[in-house]
Amino acid sequence: MACSNIMEAALHKGDIGKVLFKGSPHKETITDLQRVLFELGFQKELNWDQYQADGDYGTATTQAVAAFAKRNNHQSNGAKVSNALAKLILQRHDFLPDMYVLWSIHTSDLRTRKYISKGTRMSIRAVQVLLNELGYGGLLNFPKYGADGLYGESTRNAMIAYARDHGIESDGDWLTRPLINIMLEDINSFYGGRWSDLAEKNLPSKKSPLILFEASRFRGKPCRADVKFAPMLEQINAYAATANVFVHVTSSFRTTTNVAGAIVKPAIFSNHLAGHAIDMNVIYGNNQWANSKVLANYPDVPEPVRLFIKSIIDDPRLRWGGTFTVKDVVHIDDHLNKDRSKWEARYKAMQLAVQLGK
Repeated sequence: MACSNIMEAALHKGDIGKVLFKGSPHKETITDLQRVLFELGFQKELNWDQYQADGDYGTATTQAVAAFAKRNNHQSNGAKVSNALAKLILQRHDFLPDMYVLWSIHTSDLRTRKYISKGTRMSIRAVQVLLNELGYGGLLNFPKYGADGLYGESTRNAMIAYARDHGIESDGDWLTRPLINIMLEDINSFYGGRWSDLAEKNLPSKKSPLILFEASRFRGKPCRADVKFAPMLEQINAYAATANVFVHVTSSFRTTTNVAGAIVKPAIFSNHLAGHAIDMNVIYGNNQWANSKVLANYPDVPEPVRLFIKSIIDDPRLRWGGTFTVKDVVHIDDHLNKDRSKWEARYKAMQLAVQLGK
């Protein structure tokens, strides 16, 4: 029950260039690439309205790969996807939820004065992710703290330096219109011309079941989920509080990247695709991390971590991936895909809410 998408799985097997090249017969992986490039904003290069995600690595896909490479300072004519280029494509795709958060700030009314320090952990994290990508990781002390969503002197200093480098005076906190405009210009440099077309649909609204879940014990990437999964996320947060640990989200709801245009059944019935699962690391003690290597040793893990995982295992409404036949020790879900009809309903609701493809 591994949750990697198709491109990730191909990359882990070795040389992805043997699969992703012009004329390749590997339609499933090519379709995945096309869907990712669509979400990265390269609809025009893909000639999306005519071809959509057809699994054919032809001229349109070659153009889209080449356009992505050019925007990201990577040498490629688009006829083949190397491991390095695949990693970059997946990295930019992975950053999209954070960039959607910054897009929402950009489109808001800044006359009320928005301060980074008064934002949510999610919005602060988004700023940190972008600044690190733009070369300010040293000032952020990124190797130590990462994108922790906490506003401190490191984030302030990085923002001051970023603004200064663009000829803007800043106290490192107030997100003025000129400053957020420059940030959006930098984001645009990574993506295709239509990446922000999807932004509004990938943020919560009254018409969408998608939520961005935030809680006292949740850290890490934006936790995107089905509103129907929110009670379980609240329960996970309560278990984390009792065990005195933090849940560092590494993955949550995922757009399906293996469909041929419209909503169809995916190759793997992952609860991530329905917004009913998270992947996570556990933070305990003095900012110590329990990642997959540590969690794989359960129950022989640090006591706070053991208490947290045991709470998940003992809750009949939740499921820990460490008990799967194919173990996925960073995974927690709510059994949704045990009932295929229920999974199908929530999958369609979530995927239709965020996609623009027909």
